[in-house]
Amino acid sequence: MAKSKKKHVDNLYQIKKLDTEYNHAFQRVYDALMKSQKSDADINIIANIAIQQCLDGMHDEKKATMVIPKDVKEYINKYSKGPVFKEMKKKIRNQDYEKFQIGSIWSVFAICIVLFFFKNLLMQEFLINYIVDVVVACFAGAIAFQNFLIKRRIIQRYEFGNFYTQLDVITLIACIFIKVISPGNFDITYLILVISFFVTKKKIKPQFEAVI
Repeated sequence: MAKSKKKHVDNLYQIKKLDTEYNHAFQRVYDALMKSQKSDADINIIANIAIQQCLDGMHDEKKATMVIPKDVKEYINKYSKGPVFKEMKKKIRNQDYEKFQIGSIWSVFAICIVLFFFKNLLMQEFLINYIVDVVVACFAGAIAFQNFLIKRRIIQRYEFGNFYTQLDVITLIACIFIKVISPGNFDITYLILVISFFVTKKKIKPQFEAVI
């Protein structure tokens, strides 16, 4: 695959289902897209169109050249607009919205676990013991960070601005501050995380709906 640009393309795992001929055909499209000046969002859409057409062509026992022509630039230009492009754009948009919501939910639970460990560390009172609690907190932290990156990538793809990233950072800082000053494990950090989740959901939904 081309390395000139690092672009994220969803559903690339599906190319593992392609045989050698179709895999080679898709790679030609993919490499051309990576070298193009198209936006990340358009590259993602066209690449997914190619993946789906390759899968359908292989299922229908068509030759790869009947699905992906030798002139991949013409193929890319053809599917850079039109009903097929719009249909895939809507499909990807819905997929991204679902990923964003799931990522937000996982982030709330994972951050809660990390904050709980942080408070126990301050109080030197552990749920099981230090080692086990550290392992659980690190695992939860990894989940939270991974979902943060997923959400950030989606926000950048659709150019939704910095509001959501800033809200996540401010929420985390507020939760850490409350954990430090609150007595025992009684605080409102979970409530703050939930409120942040619903504020994000309410604000971002119409932005996704306006994409098409």
